[in-house]
Amino acid sequence: MEVHQVGPEDDEAFLRCFELWHLVEHELWPDRAGFSERDFRAFHTHAGTSRRFALLAARDAGGTVVGAGTMEFPLRDNLHSAEVMVMVHPDHRRRGVGSSLVERMAALGRARGRRVLNSIVDVPVAAAPTHPSAAFARQVGFVATMPGNSRYLALPLDADRLDELRATVRGARNAVDYRTFAFRAPWPERYLGDQCELYRRMSTDEPAGDGDKEEEVWDRTRLGENDALVAARGASKLAAVAEHVPSGRLVAVSELLLAPDAPGEAWQLETLVLPEHRGHRLGLAVKLANLDALAGKAPAVRRITTGNAAVNDPMIAVNDMLGFAVAGAGHFWQKDLGPV
Repeated sequence: MEVHQVGPEDDEAFLRCFELWHLVEHELWPDRAGFSERDFRAFHTHAGTSRRFALLAARDAGGTVVGAGTMEFPLRDNLHSAEVMVMVHPDHRRRGVGSSLVERMAALGRARGRRVLNSIVDVPVAAAPTHPSAAFARQVGFVATMPGNSRYLALPLDADRLDELRATVRGARNAVDYRTFAFRAPWPERYLGDQCELYRRMSTDEPAGDGDKEEEVWDRTRLGENDALVAARGASKLAAVAEHVPSGRLVAVSELLLAPDAPGEAWQLETLVLPEHRGHRLGLAVKLANLDALAGKAPAVRRITTGNAAVNDPMIAVNDMLGFAVAGAGHFWQKDLGPV
């Protein structure tokens, strides 16, 4: 078994890795579009100053790509960690392919000064009790730090239900104090400072379980690099925000990712209400604003996919009100690489 890093110039190996990735994604989630080749290429050719990606290929004795792995290295914060994912061809499992990929990832992580590997594994809820992913993760040294679920929201929502939810929002806050609106990203120049603060607070306020995670550093350069990566994927984002009118500051956000290669799907990105402005149904308000924007700008979308840590009761409650249904179950995982 040979595991090597695939550079952007090695187009043949890149395509074999993408084909394997696509196959395994659709084996697990046949109802999801998954990453397109354009997505895959954008990530692995990204040359930002905030994060970099690495692609690994596992080949058998005949040179066939039988496994692939990805690594994401933060470069501004969380310099102790790397995010990883592993895929093994269905015909080559239980032969040490996945273990070889994790071993190589650990070596690369240590070489870059990282002391932990993080991963999120989510599988269809019906398969979760017997799915082999959890046993494999433990076998190669990962520890489960927090459970979580993916959820689906079928669109369009019933008009009467939307009216009820809007009434709930109106009854929970003073309309003079807050206004909610949506736009297509990139964010307007005048809001970039608020965007940095909301993203920073997202990194500290979202549940981390027992995982080892630091506050993220956000500035205009990092925002621009994120926008460039989204554009390289051919994707776009809808952002809905709540402004605190007396201060003029944005205090809540919810973003959706749209991809032309999957016109029927949208993906929920961050949703956050600053703690000092909670209790006014702003989380529900920004999600409703994004649904209205989605209906106007991407009417073909029939499903939103989101993910929640199992301990995030407030956000789960909002998603339950909207009608999200549990689709997948899994865990956040972490592997300790030892001292650097």
